[in-house]
Amino acid sequence: MAAESESCWSCCFSFILSMGFTAFFIWLSLRVTEPKCYLESIYVPALNKSFNSPHNSTLLFNLKLVNPNKDKGVKYDAVNLHFRIFNDSNTTRPLANATVDRFYQGHQKTAHKSGNIIVTGGGGGGNVTAVVNGKVYFRVEFDTTVKYKILVFYTKHHSLWGGANVEINNSSGLKVYGKPLRLGNSLPRIVSGASKLRRGYRALWGFLVNVLVVLHVLT
Repeated sequence: MAAESESCWSCCFSFILSMGFTAFFIWLSLRVTEPKCYLESIYVPALNKSFNSPHNSTLLFNLKLVNPNKDKGVKYDAVNLHFRIFNDSNTTRPLANATVDRFYQGHQKTAHKSGNIIVTGGGGGGNVTAVVNGKVYFRVEFDTTVKYKILVFYTKHHSLWGGANVEINNSSGLKVYGKPLRLGNSLPRIVSGASKLRRGYRALWGFLVNVLVVLHVLT
């Protein structure tokens, strides 16, 4: 009797363990990682002083979309891009919109999409040379919906969106930093590096004052 009971418990434990492993592997197979969108390059001819064409309203861009999933494809709907220019540290003005046609991306693949648009702008026309603290900043945002392909099946639609602030060289018209810029969750706001430095000095000065007070009390 005891042997039968022990055998029953062993079978139950094996069944539960196998079901647990099965559920875990199913979860792994269904888990997805969002694709990442990068702004590889942007070129504003109106800012290129070599050409001396400040009224050129063309804007050229290159995107990089990365699918990090090892065994899942991604089917993109149209990728909508929105280009804006900063009027000051906190406000932007629309310049133009662009659309990348829908496409399919295999697992662990990288897609490069390029385009050019004519800047129409909002209340400032097609002006793309607005300066904030001696620099030109653009805001680039994207949004789309995707479906993930698992084996031969597609999931429901998932929304993707993001954006980044881009400093443009006002002599060449190119992005200041050469590396691809992730269009992630950064806020549409220009943060001054000088103000960060001043805050750092204030914090250091406050720390030194506190140390001097403690030393004075101890002595």
